[in-house]
Amino acid sequence: MKTYRIDGARVGSAADLFTEIGRAVNGDGGYFGSNLDALADCLRGGFGTPAEGGFRFVMTDYRQVRQIVGERMWGTLLRVFAGEGVDLWLTDNPLPQ
Repeated sequence: MKTYRIDGARVGSAADLFTEIGRAVNGDGGYFGSNLDALADCLRGGFGTPAEGGFRFVMTDYRQVRQIVGERMWGTLLRVFAGEGVDLWLTDNPLPQ
């Protein structure tokens, strides 16, 4: 299964979160949605992810991200991933260098 790693330490705003998700999937400067609706569309596959599914995300430093985006957006983000059937694993550990 393909795993995309979201580096939560790089997130300082909600906009940074979408930038970091895009980087995780499509490299520096990559796009993978710039709001929650666009993210839902991208999670359906084919925007850098396998069209047939079989991928997941791991978010490091997730507590920092949660605090930065706020509880309302955080809850919606989790529902978007769950609604599209894409696993989002959360860890406080940073990415290895």
